[in-house]
Amino acid sequence: MPTTSGTLKAIGGAALAASAFSAFSHLRYQRSATATFAEYSTRPVKMLNAHISMADRIARMASRPEPRRSLSFPFWSRSRYGVERREGAGMPVYYVRPRSASQVVPGIASSTVVVYLHGGGYASTASLGHALLIDDLVRRTGARFVVPLPPLAPHHTWVEAHRLVVDLCLRTFSENEGGRVVLMGDSSGGGLAVVIALSLARLGAAQPDELILLSPWVDITHTNPDIADYVDADPLMSPEPLTVMGEAWAGDTPTSDWHLSPINGDLSALRQVRVTTFVGSREIFLPDDSLLHDRLVEAGVDSTLHIG
Repeated sequence: MPTTSGTLKAIGGAALAASAFSAFSHLRYQRSATATFAEYSTRPVKMLNAHISMADRIARMASRPEPRRSLSFPFWSRSRYGVERREGAGMPVYYVRPRSASQVVPGIASSTVVVYLHGGGYASTASLGHALLIDDLVRRTGARFVVPLPPLAPHHTWVEAHRLVVDLCLRTFSENEGGRVVLMGDSSGGGLAVVIALSLARLGAAQPDELILLSPWVDITHTNPDIADYVDADPLMSPEPLTVMGEAWAGDTPTSDWHLSPINGDLSALRQVRVTTFVGSREIFLPDDSLLHDRLVEAGVDSTLHIG
């Protein structure tokens, strides 16, 4: 009995502490306790990047065999949707499909396909975080997801990945005529999503119905002077390591080229596309994402920017 009592007291104490931390987070930062915990847990990553040269890390990666690109989805959701990994298109592509039409929520057609381009600085493959995000989106929306794992730096440059993702999108459009296709990506994947949409427009091909961008990396030059105001505030990223990663991805192409920094592209080509961007209020990407939104609006594009 004392053991049970002690356990209950410990549980109650933990719950009280969690409640207090949640109240503190909302009062001090106007955000959830999870968000505050996430920030402080990522700060060591930024400190590590500050002490280890990204150029040395890229060189070390280049000297080693290219790692296998794969994505593992949580086992607890396998009854809700099916996952198929396909090879043979020059890169692995995961197809995620709800098992039942009843999973489709009202307002979202079962014909909706989301091509999701993952982030990782063009040097890291999709992570568990990406799998959990896609898992949540599939379960909430009932949409089908197509998730390519393109070639990455430093073993590859943007040229090969660009060609493969454009070809994948063209196939997706042809296989889903009359359906709704969304092009979505986070960080470097968000920047690549804009590049792919611009490339499809230049080809005269079908356009996605919507671009959904999560903190997209749209200018790998980091020349926007307003970025300096967010370097200390951003708990995870700094411009210098990202610039080195961007140069590895660029290869011989100037980093200002719109294939690498789509903010410099002809954004009027996206007038048929609805663009929705989400970015944090303390990210180093905020200045460029805000500028992208302004330029999209000036170009006559239906653009919405959410700053969280």
